[in-house]
Order: sequence, then C-alpha cells, then structure tokens
Amino acid sequence: MRTTHMRPAVPHRFRSWLATAAILTASTAAVLTQAGPAFAAGTTLYASPSGSGTACSVKRPCSVTQAKTKVRATNNSMKSDITVELADGTYRLSAPLAFTSADSGTGRHTVIWKAALGAHPVITGAQKATGWTVQDSAKNIWKADVGTGFDTRQLYVDGVLATRARTAVARSDLTATTSGYTFTNSSLSYLNSLAQPGRTEIHGIGSFTDRYAPVTGISSGTITMAQPSWNNNTFGYDTLTSPFRAGPLYIENAYEFLDTAGEWYLDTATGTLYYKPLTGQDMSKVDVEVPKLESLISVGGTYSSPATHIAFSGLQFSGTSWLDPTTHGYASQQTGAYISDTWDRPSDALTSCQSGCPLFEATRPHWKQMPSAVQVSAADHITFTGNRFTQLGQNSLGIGNDANAHTTGVGLGARSITATGNVFTQDAGGGIAVGGVRADAHHPSDRRMTNRDITLSNNLIHDVALEYRDMSAILVTYVNGATVSHNEVYNLPYSGLTIGYGWGANDIGGSQDYVNRGLYNYQPVYTTATTAANNHITDNYIHDLMQQMTDGGCMYTLSASPGSSFERNYCHSNNGWFGFYHDEGSRNFTDTNNVFRNTGEWGHENSSATNNTGALTLTDNWTNNSSANITNANGRGDVVSGTVVVSDGNWPSAAKTIMNNAGIQPRYRPLTTDPASSPYSAYSSTPANTGQSGGHFTITDAGKDIWGAGGQHDDEYGTVFRNGAAVDGTSVTARVDNLDKTSGWAKAGVVLRNDLTGNGSSAGYAAVVVTPNNGVSFQRDSNADGYLDRLTSTAATVKAPVWLRLTRTATQVSAYYSTDGSTFTQVGSTVPLPSMATTQDAGVIHTAHSTTAGSATFSNLRIVTSPYTAYSSIPAAVSQSGAVPALTSAGIDIWRSGTAYDDEYSAAYQPGAAGTSSTVTVCVASQDKTNTGPKPA
Repeated sequence: MRTTHMRPAVPHRFRSWLATAAILTASTAAVLTQAGPAFAAGTTLYASPSGSGTACSVKRPCSVTQAKTKVRATNNSMKSDITVELADGTYRLSAPLAFTSADSGTGRHTVIWKAALGAHPVITGAQKATGWTVQDSAKNIWKADVGTGFDTRQLYVDGVLATRARTAVARSDLTATTSGYTFTNSSLSYLNSLAQPGRTEIHGIGSFTDRYAPVTGISSGTITMAQPSWNNNTFGYDTLTSPFRAGPLYIENAYEFLDTAGEWYLDTATGTLYYKPLTGQDMSKVDVEVPKLESLISVGGTYSSPATHIAFSGLQFSGTSWLDPTTHGYASQQTGAYISDTWDRPSDALTSCQSGCPLFEATRPHWKQMPSAVQVSAADHITFTGNRFTQLGQNSLGIGNDANAHTTGVGLGARSITATGNVFTQDAGGGIAVGGVRADAHHPSDRRMTNRDITLSNNLIHDVALEYRDMSAILVTYVNGATVSHNEVYNLPYSGLTIGYGWGANDIGGSQDYVNRGLYNYQPVYTTATTAANNHITDNYIHDLMQQMTDGGCMYTLSASPGSSFERNYCHSNNGWFGFYHDEGSRNFTDTNNVFRNTGEWGHENSSATNNTGALTLTDNWTNNSSANITNANGRGDVVSGTVVVSDGNWPSAAKTIMNNAGIQPRYRPLTTDPASSPYSAYSSTPANTGQSGGHFTITDAGKDIWGAGGQHDDEYGTVFRNGAAVDGTSVTARVDNLDKTSGWAKAGVVLRNDLTGNGSSAGYAAVVVTPNNGVSFQRDSNADGYLDRLTSTAATVKAPVWLRLTRTATQVSAYYSTDGSTFTQVGSTVPLPSMATTQDAGVIHTAHSTTAGSATFSNLRIVTSPYTAYSSIPAAVSQSGAVPALTSAGIDIWRSGTAYDDEYSAAYQPGAAGTSSTVTVCVASQDKTNTGPKPA
C-alpha cells in the first residue's frame, strides 16, 4: 500500500530536482501533456545571471529584466510561443518581477519562462552572507557583515530555515494588562537589561492561531507592547492571552537569546548578522541566505486588461521575508487571515472577549490575507510546472487573493490558473492559497473578480507553515471550479487541505450563530450564494499532519459549496485529529471512496442549533476508526452509507487501490523527486537527470539510443545503480511504473555492466527493457565492444507497468518479465556475456531514443545475491553489496496499537535459515532519522 514519504530537506537536492524540471519542460514529453502549454517552435530569448546587453542570444545572453523588455517588444502579434530560457545559476533580484498584460502572450500563444536544458536557475530576493568570523568563541557565536537599511524575519542555512533567537517563557510567569505584560519571577529579570528590547516580539502558539506581537520596551518587570497589535492579538478567539490550547510562548529576536545551536539574530543598526552553528557546520562552507524582498513575482493586470498566457517551468523561487508582522504584529485568525488597523473593543476585553464578542465581529469583514511570495491575480491562463518554492518567508503561491495581498493592488480575478508538479518546502507560511476572504471574494461587485477554473495537481508540499503554523498545505476559499488532485502533503503543523471559508456567515440567509454574535451589525445578510461551488478534491495523499496545532484535520471545510466533492483521498497519521472536519456552515459536500488510517474521528461536523452545518453525503468510505458524529439520524440532513470499518489491518482491495493511487502520479514523479542518495549512484552519458523518493526512482534524458548494431553506435542513457553490487548469483529486479512514449523504441529497465559510467566502452553489458511499441526486449553486448548488439523481444502487447529482472549465473545472464511481480516469464534463453567482470554495477536505465526528452519511473528496485532474497510490503529499494544490505522504504510502522495494525517494511533475508536455536545478529551501520521511531533490525 501507499505509505508515507518522510524526507528531510537537504539543500543539494534542490538543484538536481530543478534540472529534471528543466529537461522535461524543454520538451513535449508526455509528463507535460496535461501540465501546461505545448512548447511550439518560435522565438527563444536567452538570459543568464551575468547577462548584459540587449541581444538576449545564446552567445550574448541578457539579464532577466532585459529579457522582459525584449518580450514586450515582440509579443504584440504572436504567431507562436516566445520562450525565455534561463541559464544555470542564481538570479539575485533587487526588486520583485512584475508580469502584467504587457508581458503576456497574444494570439493564444504563451510566453514561457523556463530553465535551460539541465539548468537549475534560482530566482531569489536574498543576499548571501559571507566573511564569517568568530564573535564569541566560548558560545560558538559567529558574525558576518550584511549591511544596513533592511530587516528580515527569516534566515536559511544550507537551504533549511534557521530559528530566530528566542527563549521560552512560562505563561504563568506573565500577567496580561491592557498595555502588555508584567512579571515578578526573578528568573525573568534578565529581560529588563536587554540591549535592544524594542526589537523583540512575543510569539504565542495556540490551537488554530499562531501569533506575533512586537514589543516596544521592557523595564522594571513591565513589557510594553506595540499597538494596535497588542489589542488585535488579545481579543476574539484563541487569543494570545487566552488560547484555546496553550501552546509554547516565546520572546524572540534578541542577541542575548542566542543560546541554542541553529539560532540567529540580525542587528539592523550595525548590519551584523549573528549565528550559532549546528554541529558539523563549517562557516567557511555553509550557504547562508538572508532574504531581503517581501515578495518575488507578481502576475496580474486589471480586470479589463489581465495578464494572460504566461508559463513558468523548472525555476526555483526563494529569498523573501514578509515584514508586516515586525511593525504591526500578526493577529492570526486562521489560515493566513489576520486583523490589522485599529478597532474599538471592550474595556474589559481581556476577560469579556476571549471567546468572541460583538465588537470583535466588526473586524471580521476586514480581515487581511498574508501576501504570498509569488502572486497571481487579475490573470488567466497562467501555469506553474515543475518549479520549486522554497526558502520563502510567507505563503508560497497566492492565486486570486484579496487586493490587500497583492502588490499590484488588484486582487481576485484569477481564471484558468494551473499549478502542476511543483515542490513546496522549507517555507515560513503555507503552500498554495487560492481565493480571498473579503466581500468581493464571496459576492463580487464585478463578475470579473470571480476566481474560477483553478487546477492544482501532482504537487508535493511538505515541511511548510514552519513559522505561521495556522496555515495549511493548500487553502481554497471562494472559488468556482477548483480541481485539487493527486497532490501529496505531509509534515504539517496544522490541517492538510482546507476548502471554503466564512464559517457559513456569508451563505444565503446568513447564520443564526452570527446573528447572535453580532456580525450583521457590520455586514449584510446575503440573499444569494457565494462563489464557492463545484470544487473537486480527488486522489490526494495526506499524511503526518496536525503535528503542532489542534482543531483541524486531513480535509477541513467551511461554509456551503454546492456541487463539491472529496473522492479517493487517502489520509493517515494526523495525531488523533479528524479525517473529514466539516466545520461551521459546511454544506453540500459529497465525500466518496476516501480512506482514513490511524486518524481520530473519521467524519466530524461542527454542528449546533444555531449554525447551518449539514446536508453532507458520505458514501463508501473506509476507516480503521469507527468514531464519527456525522450520521443519518443527527437531524442535519446528512446521508451516510457504505462505510467500511477495517479491523486487523485487513484493508479491502478497493481501499488498497485508492491508497496506492493517491498522490503523485508516476508520469509526474520526475518533477518532484530528490536526487538519488547513498548507496545508489547516478550517471548519464547524455544531458539527463535522475531522482529518488524512497523506493521510487526517476530518469529523464534525451538519449539517442543504447544500440550498436547495423552501423549504429549509440550509448546514450541515464542510470541509477549500485556500484559493484552484482556478482555470481545476483539478480536485479525493478518495476517500470511509467515510460514516456518519446519513441516506439524508448527503453526503460534494469541493467548489468562492468562499469555503468563507461558508456561506449565498458563490457559485460546487458539490459532487459520495456518499450512503448516493441514489448520487452532483452539486449546484450555479444562481442564486448561496449555496445548492445543482440536482442530478443516479447510480443508488443507487453507494456509498462511491468516488472523486469536480470539474473547473473557465473558469466551467463537471463532476462525475465512479470505483470504482477510474482510470476516471471523468461525472455529468450540464458546467454553468455563476454568479458564479464567478477564484480559489476547493477541498477535501472533509460533512454528516450529521441532528441525529445522523456522520463521513466521505477519502483521496487531489488539487487540481491543468492541465497538472500528481498521482500517489501510497500514500494522499497532493497540492495546488497557483498555482505552489506541497504533498505530504503517509507513504511508507516511495524506495530499494533489500538485500531492501528501496521506491518509495512522492507527486508533482505535468507529463507528458512533460522532453526529452533538460531541467533540472528546484524550491525546497523547507519539509519536516517525520518521520524522519532524508525526501526532497523
């Protein structure tokens, strides 16, 4: 079954991943057929980080800004696409890039901004901190001069978000007042002598809010807070002073708090950046990035002249820091909405308005949205394919948010926007936020404001919302026609997928709950439906969430959304919180064929006598927790049928199919994998890129072929392999999950060779491959000249997905295929392989057999030598080199507890070797920390 992918964010992986996207987006490979526009032949401009002049040619590339100028000079009457090809390197921006109607495609052609073949361009608003020296050797604090005139809230070290210097404070040691806090505990007396108390902030983590409030001064046991941030953070719901769940409370951003490795502080007066390195970090080698821009990219025009037909592919967006919380605080209200400005409130708000009050409701119609690093509004036919959004100090990608969240000043109005195969990781805020929260979002005053036809598919979103924990991986508020499909989201502090907004208050006839609260003193009761409708959330893989916050779930909804559905989604491991959480006002959702494993209550609605939650249809879902409060008999108009409660881990085949198919589809996996990692190596004899995600591997290239007969001498391929793993008795097996049809003779399979880095020369060469049109082909080098020259093929009806195997016996090789992974059929006969080395490389191989780049995806790579056998109950890579096996898998666990029956693992073993008095001993040489309890044995 499909299981969790727990990957640490390793910076060097970013570049290889982007190169994959660049290769794919340079072609019309099948992986992009659905993802964006076809790249027709047309004008190509060339840019590089050091580009200059106006030629924008291959030999004389220009800057990105000059390329924009040149596009504007050539896009008036486009007859074909215009491509701006970005060379490898880092593009450091001094101001955000704005793409308007003047930068758009015309004549239904597209302006494409993409990475060059094999390149990994990084668009960043950060500066690199260099020249590190020791500040305090006893405390191991280092410093670097980064200049003055700017501030930042984030710092990234080797691609990972560092922690701003902070110290935890017990809530019981602070007494809230109308102007701040007082304290008497002597353990906090050091706060009175901070050098720069006006740079500090109070940071409080609640149930569903994550709040920041700036400090103006600390003296004699009194902490004076900045206004109006203090007032805004201390009335309403889940407040800073009375959270519904009392999470950690910190005071942050002082040099004196630098006491833990990985923390940093910026003295803006002197321009000195301080950092306390983690163990093993060499300050002469680390990449320290200091974000300076508040946003990076804006795409948008006006409603009458929108930005249109612009595509971004294979790029990395990094290096922003949203600074509004530094001066105005962040009075979080949930999922990136916050209170700003000055509002009336009760004089006794610290007691009377800690769970709402009428004056608080005056703020609700005026909440603002966190601006994203990359913003799209008043735009149509905009695509993001195979990009990486990382090291961003706010929400990553914002589509059709309110005007206050867009640098253009024009919000909403997003239509036919597509984000496919992108990766979001190591971001302070959430992944993707679609839609606004104010009146024009749900009842637009101009129909052109309506957000519609948004597609978010095959994106990988993990380790986001690192500093604004109230945010989700994907938020869709008021949208008509959103499709959210085949995404994988994990390692999240709060909910996974959040659909809808408004708590039912803006639906037809309003909500009695909000009559009682007093909201309609400040906004109308609407008599027409909101724009939220026809949104479909399908085939997503959601896991390892709700890791810090509470009151959330795998799939969270608010308000009515007619014609909307959740289908075939798979969620597991959410810290005991809800599977479906249909919160206030949720109506008209249909939930069908979803799987919930190791969650809390699988189906939950927040319903009361004064709200309109109900009219929910839940059909044919699977769960291993029978608890739910959505029933046929609850008087809410709900319909529940066909629920299957699974016990003893015996998931039905239909549920397993959904579990296996949820998340990234095989043909898009090359866009989202990390580089191959030890003990595996990667090599290509042609521009290519390789990737690995647990037990999955990907190869993308534009190789001519691997064939050396009939006058042909081609050996162009990409490969992932284990060096020196094959000897007498070794079998190498893998499943080819997907193969792009770049040619009828495109090839993907398993390979043996004396040296897989010796293209065109190394002997002992054999491969069994699957092709799009010519079945499975067993190909080998019969004369030891380093080229494959003999083949035996099956019927053309055998296609991917298919299992392939090569077995070595002495100096002979046999080839096999299987359609089920259990029963293998030999291809041809066992043949001798001249000049086979005693020890060979073994792995997987791909060639596109074309100048058009194509990809192959593989799973269950197994390289083992008799008498050992490999097995995995999940997709895994099992390999053996001599007496050293390596197991790479992503199993949930091997443990039974309560309703959880988990037995997901990979193994290398000797069948029948253990008797009644046997002892099994193994040395665990290394182990990745994917969670608190990985279990090698």
